[in-house]
Amino acid sequence: MDREAVIRQFFQDVIKQNEAGLKRWFREDAVIRWHCTNEQFTVSEYIRANCEYPGRWEGNIERMVQKEDTAVTAARVWCTEDGTSFHAVSFYRFDGEKIASLEEYWGDDGPAPGWRLEKKLGRPIDGNR
Repeated sequence: MDREAVIRQFFQDVIKQNEAGLKRWFREDAVIRWHCTNEQFTVSEYIRANCEYPGRWEGNIERMVQKEDTAVTAARVWCTEDGTSFHAVSFYRFDGEKIASLEEYWGDDGPAPGWRLEKKLGRPIDGNR
């Protein structure tokens, strides 16, 4: 299986909160870091945090870049129940087809801050959101 397919299938397991499916993608000693909240997880902790997060989720990978044993994705994830939306940038380091480390940066989606709106700086990327 090629690396892009591995990442896309892994992402679907994340979105669907598929506990059994998620474990197969990681090396046993993989390290997962969420830098925005200063947290580091083992594989089992990461799976628990992901699968016990409340809500039903959908998402899509908006961009993917790969080089050697590293891949980077930018993805949008949203809750189908309340419309909450996030973007995540994920840095994967692979050992073969297994994830050896995953470092993620999550941000809430929302309007631009008031001070930028007042100054009329920028414009929407996607007029449908």
